[in-house]
Amino acid sequence: MLTFTDDEFKAEIEADTGLRPGWAPESFRDPPADVRQSLARIAANPFIPPKDHVRVYSVTDGSLTEIT
Repeated sequence: MLTFTDDEFKAEIEADTGLRPGWAPESFRDPPADVRQSLARIAANPFIPPKDHVRVYSVTDGSLTEIT
């Protein structure tokens, strides 16, 4: 598995595109917790309609886990 830091990831994007990302890349060490965090960000945005059900797909075993 290839691993690298957030700063290395941003530097690679900058090297490939010439653009410096203004966002903070995050890894998915705990997919359910990360999805909950993303959902909270989306819910706080008044321009995005709410979604009641979100599922995370596991590429390792093909399962779907519903995040509430």
